[in-house]
Amino acid sequence: MAQDGIPTMVPLQRVGIPFEQSATAVSRLALTHLRLTDDAPNRLVKAGSEAPAVLLVDDHVSNLVSLEAILEPLGVRMDKACSGEQALRFLLREDYAVILLDVRMAGLSGFETAALIKQRERTRNVPIIFLTAYGRDDAELVTGYATGAVDFLQKPFPPEVLRSKVSVFVELFRAQQQVRRQSELLRQKEAEARDAALRAAGYIDRLRDFAARLSEASTVPQVCRALFEQGLVAAGAKAGSVNLLDATGEALEVVDAIGYPEGVLNRWRRIPLSMVAPLSDAVRDQKAIWVASPEEWNARYPHVDMKGTPEAALALPLLVKGRPLGVIGLSFARSRTFSEMDRAFFTALAHACAQALDRVHLTEEERRAHAQARAAAARLQMLAEASNAFDATNRDLTVLLDTIARQVTRFLADACTLCLLSDDGTRLEVAARHAVLALADARPLLPGEALSDFVLQSGRPLLIPELSVEQRREWVGQSSEGEPLCSLICVPLRTQGRVVGTLSVGRSEKGRGFTLEDQELVEELAAKAALSIENARLFAEQQRSQEELRRRAEFEQQLVGIVSHDLRNPLAAISMSAGLLEKKGVLTDSQKRMVWRIGQATERAARMIRDLLDFTKARLGGGIALHRQPTDLRDVVSQVVDELQVANPERRVEVDIQGEVRGEWDSDRIAQVLTNLLGNALAYSPADAPVRVGTRLEGEAAMLSVFNGGEPIPRELLPRLFEPLTRGALKEGQSTRSIGLGLYIVQDIVRGHGGGVEVVSSQQQGTTFTVRLPRAER
Repeated sequence: MAQDGIPTMVPLQRVGIPFEQSATAVSRLALTHLRLTDDAPNRLVKAGSEAPAVLLVDDHVSNLVSLEAILEPLGVRMDKACSGEQALRFLLREDYAVILLDVRMAGLSGFETAALIKQRERTRNVPIIFLTAYGRDDAELVTGYATGAVDFLQKPFPPEVLRSKVSVFVELFRAQQQVRRQSELLRQKEAEARDAALRAAGYIDRLRDFAARLSEASTVPQVCRALFEQGLVAAGAKAGSVNLLDATGEALEVVDAIGYPEGVLNRWRRIPLSMVAPLSDAVRDQKAIWVASPEEWNARYPHVDMKGTPEAALALPLLVKGRPLGVIGLSFARSRTFSEMDRAFFTALAHACAQALDRVHLTEEERRAHAQARAAAARLQMLAEASNAFDATNRDLTVLLDTIARQVTRFLADACTLCLLSDDGTRLEVAARHAVLALADARPLLPGEALSDFVLQSGRPLLIPELSVEQRREWVGQSSEGEPLCSLICVPLRTQGRVVGTLSVGRSEKGRGFTLEDQELVEELAAKAALSIENARLFAEQQRSQEELRRRAEFEQQLVGIVSHDLRNPLAAISMSAGLLEKKGVLTDSQKRMVWRIGQATERAARMIRDLLDFTKARLGGGIALHRQPTDLRDVVSQVVDELQVANPERRVEVDIQGEVRGEWDSDRIAQVLTNLLGNALAYSPADAPVRVGTRLEGEAAMLSVFNGGEPIPRELLPRLFEPLTRGALKEGQSTRSIGLGLYIVQDIVRGHGGGVEVVSSQQQGTTFTVRLPRAER
């Protein structure tokens, strides 16, 4: 690509329209870079018939292939040398437009090769561009330019940069060829051509020095200084200015100027693009404006006041990919004619400045992007740390509130006050506050009725970047000599869609006022704080409810235990009295039946009391106490079955004992387990339904099973069958002593032995309870 005939030297990163302008200026500029030698006529014949040649020198073949692919669009011939020695041999028989020379090679290095090239008269002026894949330092730069290099590129580089730089010297080479042909045909103009060549060489040297100076510029003022200190002198101008488009893109503003009287500078400090003037025309039309004399100025801009206007002037647009950045204005003390060479030089000058300014803008944008990324990362880190701190303390509301105030002060402010609505919702109360040491003794940052009422009623945050004396007095309750707060943010605390308080933060350092970003961050912290506060309140309420339920349950269970224990004595008296009456033998049959019923009722009541006492022990005492001893499960089964057969002579209980089943168990409690299971089987099965008891060994455990036929246990009852006070529905005519604690006690006794109990119930298979008891204590 080229701008006004000067190829671009730096790849551009912004979107724009590529330049499509004539390249004739560069040919004329390159025409002057001619150095005639005695053998020039012989080389002209060859140069006139072939495309310019470029010499590629690198000891890595892959790099040579890459360079050849990059330069192919230029339409040049390329010779590839794998060493400095081979490159020197190529130079003996060929003239090259430019040499691309790797710095670090095996054998002759790039610098050594360049030094040998510069020693020969024929190759002394061949441009050399050094390429390196290593970080370049000042010493290498000095060495490179000292050996005659025109540029120094560090790999990797954009292909467009290399093509652009090479195209300059290709065009120069072509120009040299053209000059040589013209010199042969027009020998009489040799002196003029030589003078032009010297002038062009001077321009090129100045452009090179200027480009080197611009490469060191990292800010807009530095670019302007380089232009004024080197470019202005090279151009022969007496004054100059750099004008850039403002944020709206509708006007030009002076960013730096030199040599203009203050009055003239003030008149042109801001120029609307709609105005007809050299600077605005150059930007609007995107082409340079050349005014060679006062007469031409008056003819082209008769409406512009010429007071203070120089004899000649020019306006050079600063263009990057067809996008204008601004314009350079140069003024000359005398009228002058701008030759093609002058125009090309000035265009190249403006193009170099545009590239440097664009690079500065890109660098600044990158810095801003990095700064924003760092700020965002710090913000996320801060929110994460604050959230972790809130979560770690959200089970104690008082500690949580203090943590919130401390964390917010730590990250954002010099003082923080957290206010919550009172229980009746009529006023704000200070729940927590924290301040830096300098403000520790100051009054809490309670933002006054006016401010807090606004935030509380509107539900919107309030940001005051800089507090006035009146605002301090009215809203913060400060006098001008009081607490030195300078900036304030107050945001609402919301839970479940309603405002329950406010979070206020303040800063005391002047020039460090809060921003909208700070407000957003405080709002995020407030949202997390409000959620943690709500969780802490819910947790405290849940703790209170659980404690109340626990106290009530303990009271009820203690009451059950006390009542059950105290009922045993009167029941024992009733049982003893019934036994004595039965032994007298003087009772009638009717009286005997009554005494028998009294005994049965007493026995049922005693069993219920025993279950209640066991239930109370299991709930309050950490489980039913066990007294393990060597036990034969066959004896326990036989005893329990015999007792139940006596009590239920009409029912048949089948026993299946497979071998000797011994272990360390509490025999009385195991008997209680079997009694409850058999009693349950007899109660919830028809009179003609079978009931079977079985025991067997299975590994290191004894298995005890109780089966009964009849209707299965309802499906909805199975999940809570072993819960206390749970019992099934009896059929008509059935009766039971159970109060719904039997299976609960069974499970507790079995678990105390380290075992488990399961139940399977279906219409086809009946109901089977299976108890697994480890034979030894674990």
